[in-house]
Amino acid sequence: MQSDCWQSVPHTVFLFNFGGPEKEADVYPFLLKLFEDPFIIRAPIGKTMRKFLARRIAKKRAPKAAHEYAKIGFSPINSFTNDQAAHLEYALKKIRPATRVVIVNRYTAPYASDVVKNMKDPKGRYFMLALYPHVCHSTTVSSFRDFDIALNERFGDKNFTTTRIFSWWNNPAFLDYSASQVWKKISDISQTSSEKITVLFSAHGIPKKYQQRGDPYVNEIYAHSEEMKQRCNNWRMTGPEKTRATVIDWNLAFQSRVGPVEWTKPYTEESIASLGKNKGTLLIVPISFVSDHIETLFEMDHTYRDLALKSGFTSYQRVTPANSDPVLAECLAQTLVQHGF
Repeated sequence: MQSDCWQSVPHTVFLFNFGGPEKEADVYPFLLKLFEDPFIIRAPIGKTMRKFLARRIAKKRAPKAAHEYAKIGFSPINSFTNDQAAHLEYALKKIRPATRVVIVNRYTAPYASDVVKNMKDPKGRYFMLALYPHVCHSTTVSSFRDFDIALNERFGDKNFTTTRIFSWWNNPAFLDYSASQVWKKISDISQTSSEKITVLFSAHGIPKKYQQRGDPYVNEIYAHSEEMKQRCNNWRMTGPEKTRATVIDWNLAFQSRVGPVEWTKPYTEESIASLGKNKGTLLIVPISFVSDHIETLFEMDHTYRDLALKSGFTSYQRVTPANSDPVLAECLAQTLVQHGF
């Protein structure tokens, strides 16, 4: 039974996310902050050189990025984060009435420095949770470290006890939820077509050397995709006859690589080109994203759709991430409780 000793103690959940530009003027500052991050470009260079390189790269990429963002109406990720924070706070207040959920973005406001600046002397219980299901040095670790730097600048060496949740993809409720989103699409497709369905889980990639240095992200992606596949196959065996007869080919690839270095393979675009010989429907699943952003709304919905149809697929479908669905917040609430909330 849960102890009552924490009932009246203030609880704060810091909810971390990437952030995204909401208008053209936001694109260059967003890219600048992104490329200044030492967890994004991990070259052994000083702070001055890093800022110089970040300015050059951001300036070069901003026009193309602004065009792509404009094509999708700019990023909706901040709105989805706001929605999930509200859903999560509502769910958690049922457990601990004195609960706040505070958003901390990495590359657009509210930044860690903004949030910490408004904090008083640390009291209560604090939890750190990112809207990244899988731990990765370039996302979760970078966000948490940036927050620690802000805390140190604000409070010095004063002890600030936090419970940190580095990954939560394996939460049973989230596994069922994420698999059910895939299964619903498979079921819908099988009702109108008898052609083969090629499922392609697509995750944001990382440079291969990051994985070789111990980043667990890729292993977690493989494990998550396998769990989803097994759930869908179990549901398939108990579903309608038409669904049981549908041929499904399961695949995993990694997208959004930039620069000249080798990233985690197989690459999504190469996989689509190769799998096109299957014909039928390509169902792409954005496994590492819980919110639509440029990687889904532009890269998947435009670049990969066009490539799939040119490569031989007769139709193209995509699974929509959780976005504002309150079920995601319920999964996050369960995860927090499992970590002592």
